Amino acid sequence: MKAIRALWRSLRSLEGNQRACLFTEPLWSVPYNLFLPFVSLYMSAVGLSDAQIGILASLYLASQFLWGLFSGAIVDKYGRRRTMLVFGLLAWTIPCALWATAQGFWQFAAATALNGMWRVTGNSFSCMIVEDGDTERLVHIFTILYIMGLLAGFLAPLAGLFIGRFSLAPTMRALYAIAMALMTAKFLLQFRMARESSVGLRRRAETRGCSLLSLTFGGWPAFVAALGRKRMLLCVVLAVLMTCFDTIQGSFWPLFVASEYGVSDSMLSVFPSVKAVVTLLVFLLIVPRVSLARVRRPLLAGIGAQGLGLAVLLALMPLHALWAVFFSAACQAFALAMLGPLFESLMATSIPGAERARINSMIYAAILLISTPAGWIAGRMAESSRVLPLAMNLCLIAAEVLVALGIVRVMQKKQVGGVA
Repeated sequence: MKAIRALWRSLRSLEGNQRACLFTEPLWSVPYNLFLPFVSLYMSAVGLSDAQIGILASLYLASQFLWGLFSGAIVDKYGRRRTMLVFGLLAWTIPCALWATAQGFWQFAAATALNGMWRVTGNSFSCMIVEDGDTERLVHIFTILYIMGLLAGFLAPLAGLFIGRFSLAPTMRALYAIAMALMTAKFLLQFRMARESSVGLRRRAETRGCSLLSLTFGGWPAFVAALGRKRMLLCVVLAVLMTCFDTIQGSFWPLFVASEYGVSDSMLSVFPSVKAVVTLLVFLLIVPRVSLARVRRPLLAGIGAQGLGLAVLLALMPLHALWAVFFSAACQAFALAMLGPLFESLMATSIPGAERARINSMIYAAILLISTPAGWIAGRMAESSRVLPLAMNLCLIAAEVLVALGIVRVMQKKQVGGVA
C-alpha cells in the first residue's frame, strides 16, 4: 500500500507538460495495446509469409533508424510541442488507416515505413517528460506510463470475443479504425494542454537558420563524447540486445504458440490479460521500491525471467502443455515491468542534458541501425522452423546478462568515488 500511495502522490503532483503527457496517454496506449498482440497473426491472415513478416520487422527498425537519426534536429528546430502533434498524426493516424484497409504486403510496408516516424514523437515526448519537471519522480512517471498501457490488457478478452465471432481480420480492421480516432484525439488534446519547455524555446532560438543536416550531424562530437562514457556505451549495447529480442519476440512468439501449441486467434486474447495482471502487481508492489542506486537485482531478475519463460516454453513444446504458454506470458510481463521503467530511467540519466535531444536521437539511431537485421534473420529462420527465432532470443538473453553485470560494476565504482 505504501508503494501504491507513492505512485498516487506522484500522479497527483504532476504539473505542466508531465501532466499533459500522462493524462492524455491512455488515448494512445489503450488502442495500441489492444491490437498489438494480434499484429503478426493479422499479417498472416491477410496472406503474408513468415519471411515477409520478418522483412516488415526489419523495415520497421530501418524506418525508425532514419527518423531517429533526424529526430533530435527536428525536435530542436521545430519545438517539442509542435513535433508531437505533426509527427504523431503522420506516425499513427495515417498508418492506422492503412492497416485498417490493408490487402497485401505493400500496404503493410507503406504503413510500417510511416510508423517509424514515432521516433520523432518519442524523442519529443521524452524531452517534455524530463525538461521543466521533477526528475526525482522519473521512475514513478515511467511506471505510471506502463500502468496506463495495462488498461488494454483487461479489455483484450473482449477483442477475443469479437475475433471468435467475426474472425481475426474484420476485428483487426475495426480496432485499427478505432485506434486512428483515439490517437488523433490524443495528439490534439496534448497539443492544447502542453507548453513548449524552456529548453525547447532556447534550442529553437539557437537553431533558427540552421539546416536539419547540419543540426543532425553537428551533434556528432557530443554523441562520440557520450559514448566515451563507459556506462553510456554499455547501456547502448544492452539496448541493442533488448531491441533485437523485442523485435523477434513481438513478431514470432504469437506465430510460434499458434502453430506449435495450437493456440487459437481468439484464445490469444487471454494472454494480454495474464500479462496485465502480473505487470500491474509488479508495478505496484515491486517497481516503486526500485532505486537507480541498487539496480543489480531488479535488472538481472527481469532478464532472467525472460530466459526462464522461453526455456520452459521450448522445453515443453513436445508435450503441448498449455500452462507453459501462460508461464511464458507471465515471465514476459514480469520482465517488462522490471526492465521498462528501470532502463528508461538509466538511459534518461546517462544522456547529458545540454544536448539531450540530438544525443538522444543519434544514440537511438545507432541502436536501431545495428538492430535492423534482426527481423529479417528471424524471418528466414522461421521459414525453416518457428522454433529457431525463439532459440535465437535465448542467445540474446545470455548476452544481456553479461552486459547488465558490466553496467552494475560501472555504477558501483561511481558510487564509491570512481570515475565512470
